[in-house]
Amino acid sequence: MLQQTATDLALRLAAVYALVGVFVALTLIVALTMARIVKTPRVMRTGLYGLYLLSILGLITAYAAGALTPPGDAASRIAATAESAKAFDARNAAITPGDAEAATAPSTVGTVYIQAPDMDSRFAAEDLWRDLRAAGFQSPGIELAPGRAPSTPEVRYFNDADRPLAEQVAAIAAKRGLQGSVVKTIASYKAPPGQMEFWYPR
Repeated sequence: MLQQTATDLALRLAAVYALVGVFVALTLIVALTMARIVKTPRVMRTGLYGLYLLSILGLITAYAAGALTPPGDAASRIAATAESAKAFDARNAAITPGDAEAATAPSTVGTVYIQAPDMDSRFAAEDLWRDLRAAGFQSPGIELAPGRAPSTPEVRYFNDADRPLAEQVAAIAAKRGLQGSVVKTIASYKAPPGQMEFWYPR
């Protein structure tokens, strides 16, 4: 599903930049027509000006919707969405319903999956991701989780023995301005020892 989201985002951005290309081309044609360098029949001029106005309205709409971003930012958003899909798959591969048997092999290091509700939080989470890795945690990536974010930061863990690790994650997050993280156990699902989730607030 998230991989499809990355594809959809890429297609939407491609459409927006195609509109920008059309606008640039139309601007040139309209300028040449108005300067009488290019002679255009009256009927065609009316259609040309109408199309030009439509392209302006399209760009204004794209800008208002936040879809008109610099190419570098657009590429970063596509890459972030694709990475989110990989993090989602990796996290869910290890989590099972509470009545299933969980892995029992001891973990030598904690693994933290980071969930962010939107792109702004996702890019801000890169600093936390680096801090966690510097502290010895594994952190496969940052997952976009719109619509499911809690009202305050949360560290979720699945095994009682992992509470000290979860509190350590909360302390690292607090240094990044995410004070007051709620540390809570999720009893309805089982995961390998050491696996946790950090949820950015909405």
